[in-house]
Amino acid sequence: VIVGKARVRAGLTIDQLSEASGVSRQTILNLGSGKHYGDLKTWLKLSKALDVRLDELLAPVWEER
Repeated sequence: VIVGKARVRAGLTIDQLSEASGVSRQTILNLGSGKHYGDLKTWLKLSKALDVRLDELLAPVWEER
């Protein structure tokens, strides 16, 4: 959900985000479905590719709790 919303706002497909971030398509799908939480390096790559601050990208995690 987190990655998906930011990706849609950025106007990117999963493949485009994968290419821009260097994060595999499968990892992005796993993060989006909650099957994988990722590590800091992965989230930083996604944040940069989406042109969103890391705290903004991860804010929904804190809002859900």
